[in-house]
Amino acid sequence: MEQVKSLQKGSAKKKVAARSRRYGADFKLEVVKKFLEESVPVEVIRQECGISINSIRRWARAYSSEGEAGLAMSRDGNGRGLPSPVKQKIVELKEANPLFGIKRISQLLKRAFFLTASPETVRKTLHSESLMTAPPKKRQRNITRPRFFERSTPNQLWQTDIFTFRLGGRYAFLIGFIDDYSRYITGLELFRSQTAQNVIEVYRRAASEYNPPKEMLTDNGRQYTSWRGNSRFEIELKKDKIHHIKSRPHHPMTLGKIERFWKTIFVEFLSRAQFGSFEDAVERIRQWVKYYNHKRPHQGIGGLCPADRYFEIQSELRKTIEQGIQDNLLEMALRGKPRLPFYMVGRMEGQSVVLRAEKGRLRLSVEAENDDITQEVVYNLNEKGHDNGENGEDKEREEAADAELRGDGEVPGGFVGVDGAAQAGGSLPGADDTFDGACSLAEAGDRGNAPGAGAEGEPGQRSCSESALAGIAGEEAPYTVDYYSAGQTGKDSFEGAGSKENGDASVERRETSCEA
Repeated sequence: MEQVKSLQKGSAKKKVAARSRRYGADFKLEVVKKFLEESVPVEVIRQECGISINSIRRWARAYSSEGEAGLAMSRDGNGRGLPSPVKQKIVELKEANPLFGIKRISQLLKRAFFLTASPETVRKTLHSESLMTAPPKKRQRNITRPRFFERSTPNQLWQTDIFTFRLGGRYAFLIGFIDDYSRYITGLELFRSQTAQNVIEVYRRAASEYNPPKEMLTDNGRQYTSWRGNSRFEIELKKDKIHHIKSRPHHPMTLGKIERFWKTIFVEFLSRAQFGSFEDAVERIRQWVKYYNHKRPHQGIGGLCPADRYFEIQSELRKTIEQGIQDNLLEMALRGKPRLPFYMVGRMEGQSVVLRAEKGRLRLSVEAENDDITQEVVYNLNEKGHDNGENGEDKEREEAADAELRGDGEVPGGFVGVDGAAQAGGSLPGADDTFDGACSLAEAGDRGNAPGAGAEGEPGQRSCSESALAGIAGEEAPYTVDYYSAGQTGKDSFEGAGSKENGDASVERRETSCEA
């Protein structure tokens, strides 16, 4: 009884749920010695310490075989260590993209590499490699928790706002439109002035490419509304029979999704990029918007890319990723390293289309929207004489094409998308092109108009596959960027080291459009 009481006394402060914490090596050693040397019944230890019988016996086996070193070994899950390829990929992503947080890395592992690791596993891996930085302390605010809302289908509601920042020593304005359901940027252009005409121009381009929404949510800025009569923008909305919804004055939280996008584009791109001219900024911002729509996992929509939701391919994409993860688990068990994925997911004339490369074969699956029958076509890359119109192709050329596509079992590229399908793989925007303070000013043109997001695409649901936007922040002549806007966080959370400043870019906030 004295032995039990002493154990009870020593573990009184350590009582927690069995699955809610990890125990230190000293505590494990104490439990094992009570069990092995002092012969305290395992049931008594379980009741007093809140430890499962399996854990006690596992610790005893580790101590018997490896001594105290066996108790100090960290384990993941049910005694399984994290595979070294997964650990290596986590470290590579963090080193190449310091702004990425644990959730972003966890989502990219699944989407781009068919590897699985929970955010907590990513955090522990980065911590062991000394790559975790302490998050900044959040300022306490005495505000009520905002109410969240989200439309249930694409093109049901758009939000629009104007973002003001300093570019080349002068003010520049981003006018943007975002889909409420998918967070897909339907229109974004850069101007030197924030006029109603510029807002209407961006809206017309977005509406012509993606069709007008049913509702439009704006603030009370002079570009959007007027206290006397109808503004030019409201007249334009009436032509398309769009219901205009206005937020409460001085309450930017209502436009939380577009406000959150302003923070994302500034932290991840504008504050790190150097532009050679105004025209250069126009083009590269347009390229970054394509990356945001098709390649960047969004934590507000469960790690999907905005294009996944906007073009309604999320269910097919999840099935493809889950199947790829299972295949990669077997691949790592057999050969010790995973395969890099190659796949396409999209929609074509109401049909779901999935193309995957697996073990020397290309598998094309087509499923109608209202039909449970799935048609599959399998092309064997190693089979000679396949009915593909190339029976006369010589063996050397066939082997070269096969090696280029599969890379001896690994596809080096990544995957591409169909009809706005989200894409991953390839290189991601790195942190090499940092903003290192105020630089010399380059001459810039004052373009009144700028090509919008996706201006090169065709109308409808089609979206071209994009290559990885590595090195977006190039090395042209410096063009300084400062930030002046009222960004309020809405539903979409921001995870990771996004608060890390790359350089001396000053950050200030102010209202971008005049509200009453």
